[in-house]
Amino acid sequence: METPGSETIARVFKAGRFWDFNVFGAALAGAGAGILMLVMMGLVVWLNPTPRNVLFAAGVALVLVLSVLCFVPGNLVAAYPYAVSLEEGRGLELRAPMKRVYVPIEDVRDVRKSYFQPGYVVRLKRRRRLLKSFLIPWYFGDQAEPLANAIREEIRRREA
Repeated sequence: METPGSETIARVFKAGRFWDFNVFGAALAGAGAGILMLVMMGLVVWLNPTPRNVLFAAGVALVLVLSVLCFVPGNLVAAYPYAVSLEEGRGLELRAPMKRVYVPIEDVRDVRKSYFQPGYVVRLKRRRRLLKSFLIPWYFGDQAEPLANAIREEIRRREA
């Protein structure tokens, strides 16, 4: 329990510019591609409204809507954060485009080196909607290793 005079220490680990631009660029490109696909499907249906074209356009629209729901309300956009705020003894705040996800330190299972992606994978004990892990990539820059070590230290402190 926190006393009135004490404050929690929050450290913010920010990605390098390369990763920052990559994350925001991917979100912007995905949104642009989705809008372009909707416009193209609208044109196809408008110019040739056959049942097959209408069904195909409806399928594309459904996939786009489900993708948006998975990424924003479903928290999957936070799987590749551009910054992580670590509150000592409390938890992590993952910062992603259009979304911030708070994860209590009790819900963090472990931090492992990834063999499939360059960096560290932080696995969670409980899902945060669809988010069950997130990546701290090497592209995070010189903050990747200190962030992984800080999360490991918080896990050790919690278990002690």
